[in-house]
Order: sequence, then C-alpha cells, then structure tokens
Amino acid sequence: MSHTAVVIVCLPKATATDQLAATAIARLASATPLGTASLAGHFPVATRLRRRSLVQPWHDTAAGGPVRLLDLDAMRASARNASWYRWHIWQHVVEGTRPAQPYWHFLDRHRDDPARYSLAKAQRQYLAQPRIAAMRTYNALPNKVLTVPTGDLEAFQTGPHAYAHLGALAAVPATGMLTIDGRYLTTNSGRHADRLSYLDSAQAELTKLHTRDHLVALATS
Repeated sequence: MSHTAVVIVCLPKATATDQLAATAIARLASATPLGTASLAGHFPVATRLRRRSLVQPWHDTAAGGPVRLLDLDAMRASARNASWYRWHIWQHVVEGTRPAQPYWHFLDRHRDDPARYSLAKAQRQYLAQPRIAAMRTYNALPNKVLTVPTGDLEAFQTGPHAYAHLGALAAVPATGMLTIDGRYLTTNSGRHADRLSYLDSAQAELTKLHTRDHLVALATS
C-alpha cells in the first residue's frame, strides 16, 4: 500500500510565479528518492487579492505562493485548536488506563535480540497494552467523533498543552521540507523525540524566509 505525505518546498522570491509548481516538483525529484509528486491544497490564504501569485488557488486555500499571501498564523492557530480538542477526546477514550509504551520500544527489543524476542511477540505485547486497546477500540467505532492516532501515543502522553503546541508546530511543515538551499528535512522514525527534532529544524528554516519567498506543498507517494 502506498503512503501519501505532504512535503513543503521552499523557493526563492526570484522564482517566476508561473514556474512555481514545475520548479518545486523538479527540485524535490532531484533532492530526494520520493515517488511521484503533485500539488496539494495545504495553505489557507491571507487575502483574496493577487490570487494570480498563488499556486492552484481554490476558495480559501492554495497549494502555495509567497509567504506574505499565505495565512500561516491562522493555519497554526487552527491546528493548535484541533489538537487541543483531539487530546481531550483521547483523554476520555483512555481514562482509567495506565501510560503505554510506543511501538518502537518493543521493536527495539526485537532488534536487539531477534532470536529470543520475535517480531510477532513485539507486536503482540504492544497491542496487548490496555491504553492501546482502548484507542483501537474507539477508532473502530463507526460513529466516532474523530480518530485518535496510535502513532501519537507519546505526544498524547505529554499532556494537552504540549500536544496542542505540537499541532501548531506541525501545521506548516507537514511531514517533510525541502529548504531553500536544497536540504531535505524529515523524520522516518516513529519516535516523538525525532519528530520534535524535525519540527524544530523546519521552524528554524521557516523563520529565515523572506516574506516574498515562496512555499509550495506537494503530495508525494
């Protein structure tokens, strides 16, 4: 099964507006082994004016454009509020269960001693944790309010404020970023610490951008 992710490509202000999409796709292809890429409507826009400067504008969103025309602050605020709400749903779902270990904890044990601790056992013991079982049970409900992703277990367990801040941090950079100088930033680890390291680096790159520099969002698989 293919996995789709959103990657943000940073482009200098001198990039021609009508070449933003093609340039972003070409740069990503030359810098990473990622598969096919297409435009993704990732950004809310700050104005209805100068829409010709945007990439694939549609109603109040766009796949990219100059930083000054993308409403990144609103994007972060919306993501923070959504994460705050998701945490409180999660808290009700797992109420009464003990903190759980993330999957990588069991996977590391398997890798350290595969002969004595099989992958099947690692998976079985991870899934047997009451908190994980509670989350999976809720996610299976046909009328659930939203999904509480098991991959966010570590982040959920840091508390509501930290989880909400994480949502804000992840709103713009998504799952990967190609910096304006051609470096590809991401994390292929499920560890919360590694995800935070990626987001910290991505935020540092965003703060360096000129308001006339461009961001383009690409869906990759």
